[in-house]
Amino acid sequence: MASMTLKKKPMTKEDFRKKWTESHSQLKLAFSDPLRLRYHLQPPMGWLNDPNGLCQKDGVYHIYHQFVPFYPDLCSVFWGHVTTKDFIHYEYHEPVLYPDTAWDANGAYSGCTFQKDGLMHVYYTGNVRHTDKADYDYITEGREQNTVLVTSEDGFHFSEKRLLMANKDYPSDLSLHVRDPQVFSENGRYYMIQGARDLNARGSVLLFESADLISWTYKLRFETAAPFGYMWECPNYLKPDNHRFLIACPQGIQTSGLDYANTNQCGYFPLKYDFEGTDYELGGFHQLDRGFDFYAPQVFQDESGRWILFGWMSTPDAEYDGEQTMEHGWVHAMTIPRELYANSNGALCQRPVKELERMRQGSKRQAFKGSFQHNASVCFELKVRLEYPTEGWALLLRESAILRYRDGILSLDMSACGGGRTVQGVRLSAVHDLHILSDTSSLEIFVNGGAEVFTTRIFDSMKKLQVRFESGQAAGTMEYYELTV
Repeated sequence: MASMTLKKKPMTKEDFRKKWTESHSQLKLAFSDPLRLRYHLQPPMGWLNDPNGLCQKDGVYHIYHQFVPFYPDLCSVFWGHVTTKDFIHYEYHEPVLYPDTAWDANGAYSGCTFQKDGLMHVYYTGNVRHTDKADYDYITEGREQNTVLVTSEDGFHFSEKRLLMANKDYPSDLSLHVRDPQVFSENGRYYMIQGARDLNARGSVLLFESADLISWTYKLRFETAAPFGYMWECPNYLKPDNHRFLIACPQGIQTSGLDYANTNQCGYFPLKYDFEGTDYELGGFHQLDRGFDFYAPQVFQDESGRWILFGWMSTPDAEYDGEQTMEHGWVHAMTIPRELYANSNGALCQRPVKELERMRQGSKRQAFKGSFQHNASVCFELKVRLEYPTEGWALLLRESAILRYRDGILSLDMSACGGGRTVQGVRLSAVHDLHILSDTSSLEIFVNGGAEVFTTRIFDSMKKLQVRFESGQAAGTMEYYELTV
């Protein structure tokens, strides 16, 4: 669960239903916002953040997420619930988890779904913050992080909550920050990872082992040789194309040149580990997204075997204005769903899921040399393949967002339309291809087969939009599609 400021006021299902029936005017206001996205998952109203419990069951994708429906007045954290069969049309349902027990009184925080024999096992962090003293630091005292289990046969109706682990069950050198379980199987055994912070403010990912999905034994922790941030949130383990990766969100990393430009980071380590002994190797950390608005992703494997990612299209503690929609009573959205794969260099790459191509309308294709220009709708898809030389170019997107390649640096300039977002970039020896999706208030840019990605919210007038490429001698092909839901 990405951090946010909460007031303690737990809410039961009955409380929610009563309050929701009184919220017609708030819902109407939220849906009247011109910044509301057309093909992204977003809250009906209130606050949305981390994707949770992602899974596919009997052909239906269940997308749970952190949800504060009555934000900022009543900041109880629920698990919102959305289903889809095509990743274009989403159906919203009542929340499925409420902060209604002593184990999760301040929020049903992030977690996962693991399916076995048709039964969904849902693990999550129950957050409790004590308020009997005014001087708790909530790092070494005053906080509980409980690992809680519920089960479901259909994704809508859940069992009673069961407490599996509390802070006393985690290694003794840890702080009270242990959260965000993900469960998976390897070699006929079950494993759980959780993000952690130790008493020396060093981040890591804990690994637990189980034979029955109920009783868990601590096995080891994944960490870098030198400390790398004080807390690793939202861990994910995945194995696309038989390449193992560990995703984490390290907090407390200082900006270094073009790297680690956001307040909190998100990326992956290549992982060498057979899950038999305790010897492992973490490769170098690589950022998953170079844009302004990406954090707390969750990965799952669907029924066809694809590894699919959703991310929270924001970032905690941002220094820019990330809440321009709040005047209409809603905040934040998810990224598009992205398929993950390993490229020939062993890098973890992202690409839009194939289903999104069904939105394509009004296509235009052309070869170009030096430049091209095309009027754009607010929702579009642009694919550009570049041939050498590509020594320098600029691509105008919409009104004033600029993607620029110069002196070996690819940068995204949002200064004129980012609500405080400015410029972020990455050093690349070459840019071979771009794949860009625009929605009313978002841009997602996939570079070199998705080896690098830029995700950002965008706030322009949505008038007189265009895509315009300008360079000296760069040549290639472009494809443009309008997108319609």
